Amino acid sequence: MTKLKLARVADILERELEPMTKEWLRRVNLVPELTDIPLSDADRTGHLPNLYRDLISRLRLATNTESPTSAAATAHGQIRRAQGYTASMLIEESRLLQVATFGTLHLHQSELDHGQVLVDVAIIADEVDAQLMETVRSLMGAKLPEPVAA
Repeated sequence: MTKLKLARVADILERELEPMTKEWLRRVNLVPELTDIPLSDADRTGHLPNLYRDLISRLRLATNTESPTSAAATAHGQIRRAQGYTASMLIEESRLLQVATFGTLHLHQSELDHGQVLVDVAIIADEVDAQLMETVRSLMGAKLPEPVAA
């Protein structure tokens, strides 16, 4: 009997980027608050590949390694501010990002190492929340405090 090689969550997300983006857009298009701002599909989804790259990088970091602030999240907040978004709209986008991501993992659960999935799900939730925080800061024009020199 051949043993199936299990995939890492990061590998699945990397492979499924396009379908996740399409699912995210489908869900966004069902939310009037988000579609009240007219954007092309490319303008609405342009930030997703970079946010997902940051997420995938975070999943591949060694345990207990500090993750960098997402430059993609900062840029996303600045762009959305120019487009007229509110913080609540960013929160809804972020929620839908998690729904699309976890939906993808559910579709591919037979490929996943079940001993690692819960750890990766926790990392995804933490990273998406950190990205959201940075995106909202950027939307509001706030900057992170500079680190204090030791």
